[in-house]
Amino acid sequence: MLWTLWVIVSIFPLLAYASPLWQNVLADTPIADLIWIPILALGWATWSILTGDFNRPDDSELNGILGLTLAVVVGLSLVLGPVRWPTFFVFNHGGLLLWPLWILAMTWIFWGIEATRKVFAPLLYLVLVWPPIFEAIANNTQTALVKWAIAVLNDLSHHVSWLHAAQIAGTFGVNYHGQNILVVVAEACSGADSLLGAAIVIPVIWFMLQGGNGKKTVLSSVALFGALILNWIRLAVIVLCVHILGPSVTFHYIHPVLGFILFGLLAVMLVILLKPLKLHMPTIQMSSTVRFAGWGRISGAVLVSAVLFFFLRPLFNLAQGTFGNPSPVKRYRVATFLPSLPQFQKSPAYYANESSVLGPDSATQADLYVMPHSGKETLVEMWSTANASRLATYGFHACLLYHGDNIVASQSFQLVHGVVATAYAVSLPPSTVGGQRSTYVDIEWSDAVKTSQGIRYQRWSIASFPASTPNPTNLHLPNHLEPLTAIEAMTAPGTHGLWPLATLHTKTVLIALADEMFHASLRNHE
Repeated sequence: MLWTLWVIVSIFPLLAYASPLWQNVLADTPIADLIWIPILALGWATWSILTGDFNRPDDSELNGILGLTLAVVVGLSLVLGPVRWPTFFVFNHGGLLLWPLWILAMTWIFWGIEATRKVFAPLLYLVLVWPPIFEAIANNTQTALVKWAIAVLNDLSHHVSWLHAAQIAGTFGVNYHGQNILVVVAEACSGADSLLGAAIVIPVIWFMLQGGNGKKTVLSSVALFGALILNWIRLAVIVLCVHILGPSVTFHYIHPVLGFILFGLLAVMLVILLKPLKLHMPTIQMSSTVRFAGWGRISGAVLVSAVLFFFLRPLFNLAQGTFGNPSPVKRYRVATFLPSLPQFQKSPAYYANESSVLGPDSATQADLYVMPHSGKETLVEMWSTANASRLATYGFHACLLYHGDNIVASQSFQLVHGVVATAYAVSLPPSTVGGQRSTYVDIEWSDAVKTSQGIRYQRWSIASFPASTPNPTNLHLPNHLEPLTAIEAMTAPGTHGLWPLATLHTKTVLIALADEMFHASLRNHE
């Protein structure tokens, strides 16, 4: 059926962006419930379209042109966004905010512009699928919810002999055949996931059910408070099972499914309450005025959806070191992160606190790498911050403008798969009026590492003058540079200018050093 194809082209291209939803469906966190939002939103939109009335004439050409234009614009944003703004689009899943616009484009192609008012509420509801919204709500409510959960178990411990509060706050001892089993009430036990899961269905209650607003308010309140109370019951059942069955059976089998069972009971209770509250779903009746697009528009929608899915495939397997997939490191200090390299003697050049420019806990470390026998040297700098947006705004070009330098030539390439680097030939201002300019080579790239304190975003710079270019014998000089993908080429610094002959060897050596620096920094801190 046509509506089935509409659902497929609305979901399939965005699967890469929606990966945090289906990958965390069984997680014991509030994000696990977000998978229901697109399911409810698409079901709601399908219902509205198929049961609604279409009264205006269908302008097939206009619907096709506007729908395909919107699809192309949204598709380009979804493809270019992860490269240009990786923190927002990949790490913070910002592409999900464009999902409603993509579905709107498919709706215009399949059903026409008149369907906009029928899908407006479901698509507005779909915005709630963005994980940071629910994470912010959970972070602001979990402290109070944990206190309430602990209070419930404290009260229970006063009525039964096999449960007692331990000295550590939030920890309870459960007697299992004479053994004292400690059970900790963590944030995952707060009930935030159940509460938010109930909150997800409230917009559907208000827009889909027919009946008085006061009765809808009652049903919404039952959903929220019912979820909270059922979570307290869940905690009591868990400690009771630990007392009777032991911790192994309880936490391997009962704990993972108990929340789903109780949430299902809440759903059944809400359905049972519909009749006494005189709330009901609208009658399911296919509208006789529903339009169906021709094969030309449908083929266009399928084609643009397939192309978008093809270009978003890399998001399923992001290269390690990119902002969306930071490289894990066990130890991290900005002052000591720059690695030691064979045949080089490393000495600190300077350290600077960059909090005023790059945000709190940001810093720059620069080390001078010198070959002891020849005196050849290169300067390596690394800027480190927890704020990727700040790092993006304070780039290499900004530094050059500040110091009055001039870019003679540049060339972008993939340092490693997915990590874009750019080689620059930079001309310094003359030391005297009318004097000659000196030219040096600089290799720049950005990557990310995952530390115990969180994600750190880093910009690296390796620079050297041609006359002092090091030439270690252990380096494997590249025969060719890995070219950029078509998408990377659209957002990376452009390749332009003519490289002075004196800088070509320096560029080749520094690229090899950059590759070694990238891998050595991770090896040294595994």
